[in-house]
Amino acid sequence: MEPCKGWGILILTCFHPFMGEGSVLTKKAEEVFLVDLVVNRYPDCALFFVRQSGESETGNNLVSNVVKGVKVTAHYNAVFHESLSNGGNLTRIRFDSSSVANWNRKSKGCKISVVVVDHFRSEFFEWIKRSISPIYLPMVKKESDFWIWITPQPSQLERLLLSDFFPAKTKYKLGLSFTPSSDLVVRSVCFFCAEGLPQIVDFPPEGPPSFNYFPNFVLNLMGKTLRISFPAVKARIEATPPYKGVNNANRGMLKTLFDQYLMVKLNFTYNMFLSTGGGGTGLELPNGTWIGTVGDVVSGKADMAIMTGNTNKRNQQVSFTKSFFDVSYLHFITTNGVRIFSPATLLWSFDLLMWTCIGASTLGAFIVFKLITKSMTVLGMDGGERMTFAHRGIISKESWRIEHQIFFVINSYLDQDCVLPTYTPLRCFVAMWLFFVLIVTTVYRSKMVSLLAFPVLEKIPTTFEELVESDYTVGFIKHGDGAYNTMKASTDPVYVKLVKDMEIITGVGLECLENVVEKKYACLAFTISTLYLLYGNLSDSDTRKLMYSPEKTYVVFLGAALEPGSIYKESFDFWLSWVRPFHLADFWEAYDMHYNVRLPKRAWWLSTNQTDKLERSDPGESDDLTLKHISGAFYALGACLVFSGVVFIQELVAFHYMARMKRKIVPLIRIIIPERQESFII
Repeated sequence: MEPCKGWGILILTCFHPFMGEGSVLTKKAEEVFLVDLVVNRYPDCALFFVRQSGESETGNNLVSNVVKGVKVTAHYNAVFHESLSNGGNLTRIRFDSSSVANWNRKSKGCKISVVVVDHFRSEFFEWIKRSISPIYLPMVKKESDFWIWITPQPSQLERLLLSDFFPAKTKYKLGLSFTPSSDLVVRSVCFFCAEGLPQIVDFPPEGPPSFNYFPNFVLNLMGKTLRISFPAVKARIEATPPYKGVNNANRGMLKTLFDQYLMVKLNFTYNMFLSTGGGGTGLELPNGTWIGTVGDVVSGKADMAIMTGNTNKRNQQVSFTKSFFDVSYLHFITTNGVRIFSPATLLWSFDLLMWTCIGASTLGAFIVFKLITKSMTVLGMDGGERMTFAHRGIISKESWRIEHQIFFVINSYLDQDCVLPTYTPLRCFVAMWLFFVLIVTTVYRSKMVSLLAFPVLEKIPTTFEELVESDYTVGFIKHGDGAYNTMKASTDPVYVKLVKDMEIITGVGLECLENVVEKKYACLAFTISTLYLLYGNLSDSDTRKLMYSPEKTYVVFLGAALEPGSIYKESFDFWLSWVRPFHLADFWEAYDMHYNVRLPKRAWWLSTNQTDKLERSDPGESDDLTLKHISGAFYALGACLVFSGVVFIQELVAFHYMARMKRKIVPLIRIIIPERQESFII
């Protein structure tokens, strides 16, 4: 073990009231051992002193002699004072979180805390735990700093080292005492040496310079059974109630992590059980208690919790490993969108601006025609054959009037034969107009081909902002409590509206994805959950319809949650740190999804003759051209027929109306002008 690598030493000296001055605790052997420990083995350490009583001459002498021997001034020298009101307090040792964080950032990596105790009291150990080594931002850590317990009688040494209060939960610790012949006794605790149970270990008082007085006894758990709480996330772990026996996980990536990796490295067994409160990850109730995996660790029901996200509130209740074995994030799933077959396809080649420009250009053409013809009339150039038109080389004697201009423009758009004016200025403009129409119609036809062969898909939301503004119904698969609580606490308008409108789905959440396939629905869930549902329940054709949103939120790194200052933290942290760099989690996930989820589903479908679910594509999604692709042409034909019928009826009505008017007007004219009756011919 390398010295001063993030470690500290806490030295607790326990005196009994019957001991007087000149006790064996002030003997040179003890002082020499402590000075050698600090000066030669851990020279770069900061000193802390805590005394139960400032009037203890023996304790004061020990502190004074150790400080003189190491020639280092103590950073803190606190005295515990008993009080009738609150049971006791520590002066100069109640630090706020900001001061602790600043001190830990600037201080030395190693700490030595000397605690002088006059009476063996559990309340005092509890106060040391709360003051020096609290749950959040401890000054001295239980899992990595060194602790030394000193008692005058060897019979009390085992009681200290195996105490149910504070000493037993410290990882690196020594116990010092003296035999009746004044020989120094140095002992420690091997946590699992007695077939998973703790065992007292004796150390030599004068070890060689290379001797390690603080070995790591948590490298081999000797078959210790760890209690592990897990949430109801079948995508990662499954176990069968009533959760009895050891190594009881049935399947999941985490089963592989424990069975084939961590158990091999640390030599332990486990018993997994569903977290309290229905399988949540951690929820604080109004009365301040916790349920879920975090609650199981806080209450001591579990040694470890898995699949638990790291949040600020949870950091103040449990410890998380720095390394993580899994990562997930929230996303939403929709379908790829249905193909849109609509008569409006005829208009989709151009956008609104383009159609507006084409309409304006058409109107401008009529204006130019009018200006040219009007100018010819004003200048007296409309005589002879100047205003006539030609059709297939035959020059007509009629003028090129407005009706000819309208049909010219329409026929040019439809690429049909049309009449052309004979006057040179009009012919020049007509040539430029035909070139303009050629470009427009060519682009229109090329776009129309792609729209007919490959119909457009409906626009689907790709971001959370687009999702809340769309007409999609949103369902949220609630696995754990961290994601929902975070979104619920957000003040962002997008998440406020999302939480207000979305449906909460508990349990496995299969109905969420089924709704996506069947209707206009978006499923919000963790990526690990949706992947499990796809492999385990949906058919291949339905899976191909789904689309993952490119935008993601609430990325969560999943390590292990343990008791604050747990003795297991460093060992699990070390081995978990190798999981992600070698992509072991990805391999284990792929193996579990294929062999433990997909293949059993496939075998069941085959045994129940559901082979249609193994089809990779939906027969209804063929790319062959069908009547639906060109439905717009038939709608246009129908519209033209209706329009033609209306025009025909209008012409018929107008014809009969004019004929009737002539029959009424001609007799009147003959009466009014009788001398010219012979000139009227109907």
